[in-house]
Amino acid sequence: MFEMSMVPQMGMRVTPALLNLTRLLTLPTLALQQAVEQELNENPALEEIEAQDSPCFRCGGPTYDGVCVRCEAQSSTYEPTTAQNGDEETDPLLFIAAPRSLSESLLADLYASLPTSEHTLALALVGSLDDQGFLADELEDIAVSLGVAVERVQAVLIRLRELGPPGIATRDSRECMLAQLTMLEGQGIGNAYARAIILDHFEDLGARRYKQIAKALGVNAEAVAEAREFITQHLWPYPAQSALSDGKAANRTRYRTPDMAIMYHQDEDAFNVEVLNSPRRMLRLNPLYQELARNATELGEEERLHVQEYVARARVFLANLRQRESTLKRIGEAIVERQRDFLLHGVRHLNPMTRAEIATELSLHESTISRATADKTTTLPNGSLLPISEFFVAARNVQDVLRELIANELNPLSDQELAEMLSERGYPIARRTVAKYRDQLKIPPSHLRA
Repeated sequence: MFEMSMVPQMGMRVTPALLNLTRLLTLPTLALQQAVEQELNENPALEEIEAQDSPCFRCGGPTYDGVCVRCEAQSSTYEPTTAQNGDEETDPLLFIAAPRSLSESLLADLYASLPTSEHTLALALVGSLDDQGFLADELEDIAVSLGVAVERVQAVLIRLRELGPPGIATRDSRECMLAQLTMLEGQGIGNAYARAIILDHFEDLGARRYKQIAKALGVNAEAVAEAREFITQHLWPYPAQSALSDGKAANRTRYRTPDMAIMYHQDEDAFNVEVLNSPRRMLRLNPLYQELARNATELGEEERLHVQEYVARARVFLANLRQRESTLKRIGEAIVERQRDFLLHGVRHLNPMTRAEIATELSLHESTISRATADKTTTLPNGSLLPISEFFVAARNVQDVLRELIANELNPLSDQELAEMLSERGYPIARRTVAKYRDQLKIPPSHLRA
């Protein structure tokens, strides 16, 4: 008979958050592994099995107790496509020395400091951060999607802001810089007028209307200049910039796991795309729970509901993992089809491409492409690591030149000066376009680069 001691307490609430495909799509490989670990801990109907050393004699894939899961083709099993090769040839690609992404660092820190019950909330909040580190979703919407009180989400948000770089998960540049200023003031570092300028005269500061600021504050121009200098030297308009400028950034370097590998086979003049997961990690439905589900009529009402609930949850989770992998592979193949010249010859050969175009080609929603490519990286045929989002920068070649001009400037160049220099190099664009590209590159304006 079914022993109650073998399973978690019946009253445990089964959260749907990790079953949601859209959330799994947003997670990079390391965060996905953490999500899998969490689901394994919470769902007794799901278990991990380790491949044996002897490969399947038919397909070369891994086996378990002499049975090849792939050849069995059971719908209740999830096996990454990278396991198609029984050897370890692709293993060197799985760990590339690179800075761990901001979201991976945040999740690791949050998981270490929060109870397991709050890990789902941490995943949701980190998944809501945009590329600049701002919080893109309303707390109320996150709470509703998870079926929890907004106060719980708020508590995890406070912890996220404590652990992350100053200004993380704020709403805009003003709020970000105020958060950084609060941290500095707590360390005894500050300026008498910096807070007032950021709080009440932020637009004037960006437009260099220093006389108006001085008049409004009732101070002289020198005081405003000192405040501006303090802001320029100590504050960043984007949370992600604050993370990169942190002196501890070098200590955060880890062996990062890419999410995808793009390989070029010269003899065949062809590219191959692989979604990278551990070739020895396989998940399946727990055989005991499968047996219990088949004989559910013999169980008591509470036991039957428990088994059916967790088995259904495991099936959905496994299906979503397979769908995530399939979606990423299709996107990768579509990118390769459009970016052959870039992959072979470099950034100046990047073809303009949008997420909407890929979405139309694959019959997916544009938001699905955005979630699937956000905060993920791929290895290129030359061995370098590239954020997948970089493929969708329409003017990446122009931006590459712009980045080079700013990196080599002796004195900060205005957007107009940069526009003129780009025009001389064959890229005639307007000053407003320079400002837009500079903002996309997360490079502050000239008065903040002094």
